[in-house]
Amino acid sequence: MRLTGIDCQIPSRQIFNEDIVELVKCYSEAHYNHKLTELETLIKKFLCRTGIESRFWRAKKEKPIDLIKTSVDNSLKMANIDTRDIDLVIYSSIDRGFIEPANASFICKALGLNNVRSFDIVDACMGWATAVQVANSLLESSSSINSVLIINAEFPMDNKGSVLPDNFTICDNKELRWKSASFTLGEAASACVFQKDTSANCKFEFIENPQNADLCKISLENFEKYIAGPQEKCSFPNLNFFANSSSLLQNGMDPAISVLRTLMDKLNYNPKIIFPHSVSVKIIKDASMSAGVQSLIYSTFSKLGNLATASVPGSIKQALSEKLIQKNERAIAWIASAGMKFSAFEIQL
Repeated sequence: MRLTGIDCQIPSRQIFNEDIVELVKCYSEAHYNHKLTELETLIKKFLCRTGIESRFWRAKKEKPIDLIKTSVDNSLKMANIDTRDIDLVIYSSIDRGFIEPANASFICKALGLNNVRSFDIVDACMGWATAVQVANSLLESSSSINSVLIINAEFPMDNKGSVLPDNFTICDNKELRWKSASFTLGEAASACVFQKDTSANCKFEFIENPQNADLCKISLENFEKYIAGPQEKCSFPNLNFFANSSSLLQNGMDPAISVLRTLMDKLNYNPKIIFPHSVSVKIIKDASMSAGVQSLIYSTFSKLGNLATASVPGSIKQALSEKLIQKNERAIAWIASAGMKFSAFEIQL
């Protein structure tokens, strides 16, 4: 299969690190049990360590569905097809408006896609990778599926959502251990068109360690009925984003490097570019150096922040715009995710 169309839409409101510091101070002022100058110093150190400079959030009048529509239109245009040629739509984001039915159903309704098979894939930041693997399998095995549209929309920065205001409200320094990852989140919508091509075979590698699934999560009401063992003791509301950054790094570095090395050993060519999940400039640098691929890395994290499932599509789109990669070339996607899950796989343009 080939990636024949891709687009990523970024909202217009650029948020700098200074804005994040002021937001946290504003939300925390009535609750923080130390001097706010101490909190300011801690947040600045964290943001500097990650390498982030800015991220983009929606302006008041911007709607995710409008950005999704633009992204889909542009990706179809690039692929030189229209909506009548789409055989399957997969929505593979973390952010969504509905648990039932599939969020894909409402996206298809908004796009005017009738009688098109559609479903969701929920797999944390691995969602896009899993959707690509499913698309590849269906394009290979089904005679009725020739074009697959994968949509990702990550818009978590609602005024009362999984991040704001709770994750920006700090009462004690220890809360930064699981709330600070929220300070790097950006927003984006991406659309990718994959089409059948029997001459382009893509290799996939995955590693999973579900024993560490608790390290990054958003829990629903009554989640306890699906838990077999003890949970980490912390007061954390349901539907809020929890990410134990230090433990994620400690447990994730080795398998992330391993999954990439496993894929690279199976390739009979040297990839031109590798697109990692946008988690941190420092972490990406350390991991890529250990894997011996630092010169191949392309990431948008410093400017756009963590775009979750839209991070790799966003990076591919930007690299195409900068002519760092072109059609008929191959690249590698490299993703680490809550779960804990790690993948590396080929993308044939």
